[in-house]
Amino acid sequence: MNKLDDLLKPGHPLPADEVMIAKALEILNFSPHGQQLVNFAAKEKIEIRIMPTPQPQTYLPDTRKAYIGFNRAHPISPSHFVLLLTAVLREAQQEYSGIKHPPLHAPRDEHIKIGMAKREDAMWYMCTAAVELDDQEIFTEYKFIDELRKMGHNETVDLYLKQERGQGR
Repeated sequence: MNKLDDLLKPGHPLPADEVMIAKALEILNFSPHGQQLVNFAAKEKIEIRIMPTPQPQTYLPDTRKAYIGFNRAHPISPSHFVLLLTAVLREAQQEYSGIKHPPLHAPRDEHIKIGMAKREDAMWYMCTAAVELDDQEIFTEYKFIDELRKMGHNETVDLYLKQERGQGR
């Protein structure tokens, strides 16, 4: 298997978007939670695209279109890309299951409450996939948990690991 690292090296031309997405989906298949998201995306025909953005981010304009954005002059790490893909696919799954963002005219409190619940759930999925992938010998150099920390999610990772260890992990 070509590593995603081989496809996203800074200073090298980026491969076709389809290749980056296919490799990230391939990697996610090594995680039970990631595999569930990959299967969901295939079943529901989720269109995954890459878009140029100043900062890494995801965007789900509707349930069938998922975007991962980053600055092409400074590509994100392969593990960051896989984690963003995990988050946006989980958001699509939330939308399909009826956990939708409130309409624009809804009260601010409703936006905060639902938005935070959706984000917490997506973060749990990212943490779970990161742990599952880090447990795979083939991905030792990807350091998914470390990448979550680099993304600024130290508190979430610490809480997740504490809760998971408390449940026999």
